Amino acid sequence: MFYGDASTTATIGWDQLNVEAEYLYIDTLPLDTTHLNNCIDKFIQRKDKGMNNHFVELENLKADTRYYFCVKDKNGFSKSFYFHTVPNTPNTPLAFVAGGDSRTRSAVRRQANLLVAKLKPHAVLFDGDYTAIDTPNEWIQWFDDWSLTVGQDGRITPIVPSRGNHERTNKVMVNIFNVPSKRVYYSTQFGGGLLNLVVLNSEIWKGGAQTWFLRNNLEKHKDFTWSVPMYHRPMRPHVKHKKEMQTQYKHFVPVFEAYKNVRLAIECDSHTCKSTWPILKCEEGENCEEGFVRDDSLGIVYVGEGCWGAPPRAADDQKSWTRNADMNDSFKYIFVYPNKIEVRTILYSNAQEVEEVDPENRFVLPQGIQLWEPSNGAVVTIEPLQ
Repeated sequence: MFYGDASTTATIGWDQLNVEAEYLYIDTLPLDTTHLNNCIDKFIQRKDKGMNNHFVELENLKADTRYYFCVKDKNGFSKSFYFHTVPNTPNTPLAFVAGGDSRTRSAVRRQANLLVAKLKPHAVLFDGDYTAIDTPNEWIQWFDDWSLTVGQDGRITPIVPSRGNHERTNKVMVNIFNVPSKRVYYSTQFGGGLLNLVVLNSEIWKGGAQTWFLRNNLEKHKDFTWSVPMYHRPMRPHVKHKKEMQTQYKHFVPVFEAYKNVRLAIECDSHTCKSTWPILKCEEGENCEEGFVRDDSLGIVYVGEGCWGAPPRAADDQKSWTRNADMNDSFKYIFVYPNKIEVRTILYSNAQEVEEVDPENRFVLPQGIQLWEPSNGAVVTIEPLQ
C-alpha cells in the first residue's frame, strides 16, 4: 500500500498462515536466501475476516527504486516479490489504474486483476466495495483473486484503498489494509509535487472533521500540479435508483472548487461507466441540472462509477453535462503529466490477449488493449488552470 509520500514510504501486508512470522527481508537487489542482511522482525498484527494480517511500515526509502522482499517463518521463505517506489520529480509522468466495485463476479474481476499485472501502473487507486457482504470467505477469495495483479516476475503494484458502502465498518479497512486513519480519510503524494491524491470516506459524516481535513489537505498541497479526490459514492449517480449524495455535494464540492489544481474526481458505487464534461456547482439557470453546469474552462471532470466485476447497470440517468455513459466491465487508465491528465476507460474482458507494458515505455498502449470508444472520444484530456 502507498500512504503518505509514495517516493519514500510504503506498507507491506500479508496474511501469515499457521505459524509465526520471523523476519521480513528487504533489499534493493534481488534476494539470495543464503546471504540475507536487511531484516525486520517487528510487525503490526491485526486479525480480522479470518486472516492473521501482518504489516510492515517502511520509511526513508529511495525514490524511483525497486525493493525486493520476502517473509521467513519456521517453514521457510516465501516467494520473493518486489515493488517500485515512485519518482520524486514533478516532471516525470505517472500511470494509474482506478476503479472499484469488485464485489460478486469473481471470474470477471480476475480479468481486471490480470490486466493490472500487464499494465504495470505506478499504483492502483481502488475505490471501495471489494466484497458483497464483507464476510471472511469473501475477503479471502478477494485476495486470492488479487494475487493475479502480481506479475510473473513478482512485481506488486501498490494499492491505495478507500472504503465503500459494502465495507460495513471503518475498522475493516484498518485491519485489512492498515490505512493510516481510523476514519479512513487520508492522502498520498506522488511524484514530488505532481499529484496529491485525497482519499475521502463517503460512509461517514461528510461535514465537520472530514471537511476540515479536506480543506486543510488541499490548502497544504495547493502548489502541487494536481490534487485528485477519490471517494466511493458519486455526487450524482448515472443510475436512476441510486440516491443523490446531497451531503457530499454540500460539503465537498465547494472545497474542491476553491482549489484550481482540482480538475478531476474519481467516483464508484453505481456499477456503470461515465465521464462528465468539466462541471461546476450551480443553483439556478437555464443549463443548471441537478446542481451542476458545464464549464469547460473552470470545471471539474467526474469519472466512474465502479465496474470492476460487480454486476453492471444501465447508465439510465444521464445529464446535460454527461460527456458519455454506458454499461460495461471496465476500469480507468489514467496518465498524469505535468501539463495534462489523460483518462481512458479500459474494457478488460480480453486481458489474456493484451501484451505486457514495457515499464521503460509505459505510456505507449500495449498491443491488444481494448478501449471504450464513445461518441465524444476514447481519451478525456484535462489541462491545468493557469
